[in-house]
Formats: sequence, structure tokens, C-alpha cells
Amino acid sequence: MKKSIYFIFCLVAMATLCAASCEKENGENNNNGGNGGNGYSSEMFVGTWLVENMTVNGENMTPTNMLFIMYEGGTGLANDNGETENNGFLWSVDGDQLTITPRSGIHYVYTVNNLTEDECTFSGDNVPMADIPGDVVVHLTRVR
Repeated sequence: MKKSIYFIFCLVAMATLCAASCEKENGENNNNGGNGGNGYSSEMFVGTWLVENMTVNGENMTPTNMLFIMYEGGTGLANDNGETENNGFLWSVDGDQLTITPRSGIHYVYTVNNLTEDECTFSGDNVPMADIPGDVVVHLTRVR
């Protein structure tokens, strides 16, 4: 169960990272900027994000002190209350779709619902890095 919650938190954190770093090409925050007016640039996601809230099938599954660290170049690290071993992942953005690929190699695709400089919300049908199906919504806040 702990691994399932960890994977869900990782997913939420990644989504938040995406949302918080997205900006319009002219420098204004916008949920529809970049990629033809309906997407986000990868630069918008780079940074450290705290999983502020995560629900699975409407149930609160928010992890304690879960961070998603998204690096330039599409690599990332999930920090689960200080635990980072084997928590590396790859990430990419295409339009409003955020793809997270943990070490297992399974691709998880999420829809970015909201992204500002400081917050990100994304949703999908699987807990990231855990391969647990469900209606997942993750809200992240930018730490740095």
C-alpha cells in the first residue's frame, strides 16, 4: 500500500510541477499558452513541486512531504519524505499532456488542467508509477 501511495504522490507532484512552471510566450501566466495556444512548454515544469493535494476516485490520498523535482532535459526525481532511492523518472509535455515514465518503463499520461507560475493541477486514470487504475487528480505548489 505504501508503494501505491508513493506512486500516486509522484504523479501528483509531477502534475503540479507542470502547471506551476507554464507561462505564455509573452511572459504572462496562461493555461492555454505555447504549443499552438493549447499547451505548455517544458520550461514551465522545471522546478521543485510539493504535492499539496491528491485524490484517487474522490478519496484523499495526499502524501506527507512528497516532492517532485523536475529537471531540464526531461528527467526527474520523486522525494517521498526524504526517500529518493529508485525514484527517478522521465517526463515530457506535449500540448496539455504530461507524460511521466518511471523506471518500470510504463508511460503515464495526464491532462494538465491548470498551470500557473506557482500551482499545477493535472488528472488522469492511473496513479503514476504505481499502475493503479482510478480517477486521479493531483494539485502541486511550487517550492522553488
